[in-house]
Amino acid sequence: MIVRRGLVALVGAAAFMAAPALAQTPDELNARCVNLGRLFSHDEQVLACTRQLALPGRTPAQRAIVHNNRGNAFRAVREYGAAIADYDEAISLDPTYANAYNNRGIANRAAGLADRAVADFDAALRINPAFASAYGNRGSAYADRGDLTQAIADYTRAVELDPDYSNAYNNRGNLYRQLRDYDRAIADFNAALRINPRYAGAYNNRGRTYQAMGEMERALADFEQARLIEPDNPAYQGFGMRR
Repeated sequence: MIVRRGLVALVGAAAFMAAPALAQTPDELNARCVNLGRLFSHDEQVLACTRQLALPGRTPAQRAIVHNNRGNAFRAVREYGAAIADYDEAISLDPTYANAYNNRGIANRAAGLADRAVADFDAALRINPAFASAYGNRGSAYADRGDLTQAIADYTRAVELDPDYSNAYNNRGNLYRQLRDYDRAIADFNAALRINPRYAGAYNNRGRTYQAMGEMERALADFEQARLIEPDNPAYQGFGMRR
């Protein structure tokens, strides 16, 4: 859902399958840095981004994009300190880079820093008030802080801006379930599943809602569907025993 700011060179994946182990051209470096086609390891991503930063003639905005991309690589392996340092540098180079604020907010939230995360999402939304992902992410940070009313408002704004934002429907449904507003919760999980019929988490969460409503047959069917979609996910084993 995250919209990447700036131009990202897109080159056919086949070209990189045949490329030498050490990328040489700017296009090859870019493909590795953003992990185009998910073909490259974390170390290859970080090395390519670092080599991109050493290329001459890059503008501050171009360098900011590379720092953001390297931050994403660090965040993917839960190296949140390194990720945040790269996002800091991206923002320093380009203070109007909404996506870097959004990504730093994601890293701060993952590191347990909900207040910093909210501040980052606020900054992203000041720059881009139509940034649906930032609303969705801020909603999750508000939920972490226990501010369910504000979280629901942000998820609602997110799906207004992006009607296909299945995660926002799922997350709002979870909050409605916590508030025992089960009909609204079921409606949100249904919406998430219309958008993504293979959304195992939404099946699982709808099953938990049906269980809370005492509709065990429907609950068991949803738990089983989640397990069938992601059979190796331990969260979806032992269906029917949700609490």
